[in-house]
Amino acid sequence: MNDFMPVTGSSTYCNPVPFSDGKIHTNPDPFILRWCGLYYCYASDEHGAKVSVSEDLVHWEDRGYAIREQGYHHYWAPSVIYLNGTFYMYYSNIPMEETDCHEQHLKVAKADDPLGPFVWEKTFFDHFSIDSHPVMWGGKMYMFYSVNDWFGTEDKVAGTCILLDGMRTPYEFSGHPRPVVAPGIRKEIFEENRFGDGRDWYTIEGACTVSHNGKTWLLYSANAYEHEDYFVGTSVADEKAVFHEMEWHKYPDPYTWCPLLKRNELVEGTGHNTVTKAPNLVDDWIVYHGRDAADELVLGTEQRNMRIDPLYFNGSHMLCFGPSMWEKSSPLAPHIMVREQEVKEIFWAGESRLVYRMECWIKAGRSHSGARYGIYLDYRDERNYVEARLHSGQRKLTLLECFDGAVAELADWELPVDFDYKVPHLLLVQRNFNSFDLWMDEQPAITAHTCCMGMCMGMGGVDDKAGNVECAAGKIGVVPYFTQVTVSSMAVTGHARLEGRQLQKMTAFYGFSHGTASGSGLSFGTGKAVLAEKPWDENHTEEFEFAVDGEQPSIQIMRGNTVLGEKSIQTGCGGQKQFSLYHAVFRNQEWILLDGEPISPLQKGGDAFTIQIQGLKITRYSYTKI
Repeated sequence: MNDFMPVTGSSTYCNPVPFSDGKIHTNPDPFILRWCGLYYCYASDEHGAKVSVSEDLVHWEDRGYAIREQGYHHYWAPSVIYLNGTFYMYYSNIPMEETDCHEQHLKVAKADDPLGPFVWEKTFFDHFSIDSHPVMWGGKMYMFYSVNDWFGTEDKVAGTCILLDGMRTPYEFSGHPRPVVAPGIRKEIFEENRFGDGRDWYTIEGACTVSHNGKTWLLYSANAYEHEDYFVGTSVADEKAVFHEMEWHKYPDPYTWCPLLKRNELVEGTGHNTVTKAPNLVDDWIVYHGRDAADELVLGTEQRNMRIDPLYFNGSHMLCFGPSMWEKSSPLAPHIMVREQEVKEIFWAGESRLVYRMECWIKAGRSHSGARYGIYLDYRDERNYVEARLHSGQRKLTLLECFDGAVAELADWELPVDFDYKVPHLLLVQRNFNSFDLWMDEQPAITAHTCCMGMCMGMGGVDDKAGNVECAAGKIGVVPYFTQVTVSSMAVTGHARLEGRQLQKMTAFYGFSHGTASGSGLSFGTGKAVLAEKPWDENHTEEFEFAVDGEQPSIQIMRGNTVLGEKSIQTGCGGQKQFSLYHAVFRNQEWILLDGEPISPLQKGGDAFTIQIQGLKITRYSYTKI
């Protein structure tokens, strides 16, 4: 089955992903860490935890072992988290003389370099514990992991399950674990009548999370990793401020098998994955292992290769059109990419669009004076700019706006007490016209609206309502204030993400006769509404999320007078339904994914693209320039 978007970029790839030495490298249980603009893959191996590096998620370089402990083997499912200058690896292994794989015990090691060498620090448990997955949420750390003893002695459904617990420190669990994904579907059976007492053994392992549009998916692997039918399943939760309070439910229900990834005629044994952002910082990709189905399965011989495929979302349903082994578009690149830039005076990275997403890994040199530096989010001239400024002594991240020479502090955020300005930290920025959202080290930090900057509402700087008044193009840059600064990496992609009242600004992308933006979305009242795309004439992708908002909900997509796709939405028992529309335009082709169903690639014509809806409201909209 082909992808929703077969080719939307200048480069392509084919699974399994290639390595720079031209050799075939097995990378089972791949865990991806994105750090300073590079991807680090940590994988299981007999002799240690393997590490590989990539700039684009496609082309990889094998860098050997990140950890090897003398006297141990069978290294399983390493995961790594970066915190304030230190890398922590969670993994399991067994002594060389041990033959029972159930003596795998979860451990932690640390390093000051993502390549290692990692050094063992602590063993957490004295019982079977594997497949860690650390998560930062609301400034706190949590850990998923799998065990045998929670359900292992049950009469009917015995086996491995996934637990979640909080972490007081990288070395200490809170001690209040709870199961979040339990076994129960026949397809999850590892071995029937495993102990000769009539009990079947189920396996749920390989936890991984991804958040999208107010929901968090917990991906898991089930069955047996050596079986052909190893698969990836999903459960989904509505996001909450406290991560431990979120409740995941198997999709579509606890009794129905609906895998995200399963074997096909080309690939088998698909499972154990992580999800990461493409280099453009927007698109989600799943990184997993699988075996070529054409190869004979040899038990005890490692045959699992690393593979990648794009992910899509539709209400509570996550979609993947893999496992693939055909040529397809590579993950998309950012429009600006800076690596290892020493900054001694103002450095300009590139143009500031009215909508963009930026990732900046930045650090400062050690000084008795501390560190103070700024990142210009939109610089017009010395009297007009928006700046995110970090001050180590005052332990503050501040968002400032200067308009016609007058400076105002829009908002600030207190840095953690142990914040080390001498190591790389991540500043993530989402700009939507005059609105800026800032995250520091994955923690929400600042949301603010500028008073005067970015008020021109057109893409590329044209305000239709103001009679095509041109806005001066701004710049993105870094300014050091008597501070030695290093930009380890900076990536910027033209991207808008609108929800709630911000959907009022959809008029920059689509024209419509009426609409009301509120906290719940953009509503159009009774009757039909027509959204007509404005002719920006640039390659892009976009995603709409719709929710039922009236009687007889329906959607029709047209190019001129030609109907490209249409659907009547079934709500069922009066329940609310959410679904998505993906639309991509690249060169003279366009692709559509409507409510999870791909519409074949179409030749783009010169007529206007319109969306006609009834009984629906838009809850979220995103736009990404290719």
